[in-house]
Amino acid sequence: MTLPLLRYCGLVMMAVFLAMPALAETVWHCSRTPAIDVAIDNRPDPGDLFTLAEQGVADDVIRISVRDLIDVYSGVNVRLSGVPLSACFMPVNDPVTVKALGDLGLSADVLSALARKSAITKSQLYRVTDEAEMRACIMRHQPAVGYLNRPQSTEQLAPCF
Repeated sequence: MTLPLLRYCGLVMMAVFLAMPALAETVWHCSRTPAIDVAIDNRPDPGDLFTLAEQGVADDVIRISVRDLIDVYSGVNVRLSGVPLSACFMPVNDPVTVKALGDLGLSADVLSALARKSAITKSQLYRVTDEAEMRACIMRHQPAVGYLNRPQSTEQLAPCF
């Protein structure tokens, strides 16, 4: 009787372990606007923005559309009031990266290839190794966007969607 129970527990533990990447939460973070003056004319239509009301999105974070987010992580040059938008990303095998890019319909492998290409051509994609570097990257390359596994807010960055 003990052997079937052990087998069952082993299968359950394996299923939980395999499901962990799917459980990773993604909270997109943007730099706050004091770094640049975002002209009202350049802000996207409110209908083009997506936010989560329960996250309490700060009023002073940069405003970008979903299309801008997809474009910047696809290697397209996105500008806010003439200033290039930067995108920070963690390793392609990180569960938060897989979830974040998957939510945008992008592949982490493609992003890695774009980042290698960006070392040759001027791009605004920056690879970081962990969440501390992600926060530093967003603050250093303003205006910038990145993702973390939980909401965090500082004087220079806040959740944006």
